[in-house]
Amino acid sequence: MYERFFNLSEPPFTIAPNPHYLYMSQQHNEALAHLIYGVGRDGGFVLLTGEVGTGKTTVCRCFLEQVPEGTDVAFILNPKLEVEELLATLCDELSIPYIDDSVSIKNYVDCISNFLIEQHGEGRHTVLIIDEAQNLRSDVLEQIRLLTNLETHEKKLLQIVLLGQPELQMMFQQPELRQLSQRVTARFHLTALRPEEVAPYVYHRLAIAGAIDPRSIFSEPVLQRLHQISGGIPRIINLICDRAMLGAYARETRVVDMATLTGAANEVLGQRFSSPSETLNQSWMPFAVGAAIAGVVALCLGALWFVFVRPATLPAETVSSANIEAEAVAPAMQGSLIEAPSPVQPPPPLAVMAPVQPMAEAVEMVKPEPEPEPEQLGFSDAFALSSNMNEADAYADLFDAWGEQYNAQTDGSACQYAEGLGLSCLNRMGSLGSIRHYGLPVMLKLFDDRGEQRFVVMRGLSDKSASLYLGGQTQTVSLENLDQYWRGHYYLLWKKPSTYHGPMHPGTIAPLSKWVALQLDILEQKPEPALGRSSYEGELVERVKEFQRRVGEIDDGVVGTGTLIQLSRRIDQSVPLLSSVEEGS
Repeated sequence: MYERFFNLSEPPFTIAPNPHYLYMSQQHNEALAHLIYGVGRDGGFVLLTGEVGTGKTTVCRCFLEQVPEGTDVAFILNPKLEVEELLATLCDELSIPYIDDSVSIKNYVDCISNFLIEQHGEGRHTVLIIDEAQNLRSDVLEQIRLLTNLETHEKKLLQIVLLGQPELQMMFQQPELRQLSQRVTARFHLTALRPEEVAPYVYHRLAIAGAIDPRSIFSEPVLQRLHQISGGIPRIINLICDRAMLGAYARETRVVDMATLTGAANEVLGQRFSSPSETLNQSWMPFAVGAAIAGVVALCLGALWFVFVRPATLPAETVSSANIEAEAVAPAMQGSLIEAPSPVQPPPPLAVMAPVQPMAEAVEMVKPEPEPEPEQLGFSDAFALSSNMNEADAYADLFDAWGEQYNAQTDGSACQYAEGLGLSCLNRMGSLGSIRHYGLPVMLKLFDDRGEQRFVVMRGLSDKSASLYLGGQTQTVSLENLDQYWRGHYYLLWKKPSTYHGPMHPGTIAPLSKWVALQLDILEQKPEPALGRSSYEGELVERVKEFQRRVGEIDDGVVGTGTLIQLSRRIDQSVPLLSSVEEGS
């Protein structure tokens, strides 16, 4: 209903598990990596648990889009089944034929076993995924465990992934399920988003839906309040944001203020939430009421004391001093009750990247002379050099490739620090081919033989080897050895135009279109490069599509992250390139 009013292409806050809207927070990245790592271990169980609405199913949908070729997947959404029903559902999902009449458990298992052996002979891998697995009965879990006994001399024939709420972890701790627990090869527990992750999460979904300036819709203070109300649960965040944008649409405003957010939360959650000002007043109310009651009681006692006790016991000067002290206390107490805390100061604005100046030198692409590759290092030795390489150290090396210094202790979050430099973080799952396509230095997430994470920065990539920054120096390792430890997860920094707030679609009005027109003029060596118009349509869309075809992007005319990276690395000489990647490619 409100999509057109906010210039969106689709609803941004649907609760359907759409993997394209998945915001890859640090823990969602780790959850996805655990799924990929666990499935690659050939057998056993992989556990992904989390509270309701934290994104387990969405992460799994994202995983399904990245399963390797030659993998057959059975996905069971309703686990409240008898043993026979579960086996029949598994056969249906994998298209395993069986006769419906009087089929016993043994018949089902035999059919499944024969199918898995045939698939193994053809070099295929089979994965069973069960959602809401905390609802599985004990006898069904035992049957699932028995399915993992189907194996050859080299490997298990069936990999099982269980998604569930925290109760699933408790089930695996029961003594009668200890055999099942011992077969878990990877497990991860998703928690709610942290306060600093709510704003990037909301802005990410708005940008995917086509919002030109997501920050103009939800301000930082509003999103801080959103985290307090939602507890950081993504599903609740989606519901409240969807209702808040509908409320803003009804008021004919494109800004969701605090009152609109509070009203949306009250409607969605059926509870009474107050705005911060109301909360402040309500928090002082008990103290004010208590003070008033105490004052009345004190006056009554004082009057009684004055009438019955004072004439017989106290001299006049003592009564006078007592009255003076009582008069001095009242204004002091009143001042302490009405004093409110000072307002929170807004954060300083982020630094804005200066626009790229048209330079003749930026157009001429000079291929550097290839340096001879040094002697390759065994990757076990490389891991020894990177034994202390954590994520913060690797980010420091990645910033160094951009000519910037980064210290996690003083600079805080790497991605927030990057924003202040006019850069932006990008997390991806892909192949070495996708890294070659971006052509920028990347940080790789690796797993050693014990499943522990390591982070290293790749600065160069050739057909058979990669140049990694390890132990304070560049080392060369073979891609064959690297593939044993890398599961496809990498991070990169890219230079973001100051006017970019999300993908720019044809037919929209966005300041980014001027920047894109200027860069294309420079790239095409036009004698007088100039800014275009704010409307993104017509000839400029066709020029973007032609550029996308030339660099290997999808030629849909949508100016997103990939297109901007390909454009900036060809124009801006300050962008570091992955060595052995041709700048004009």
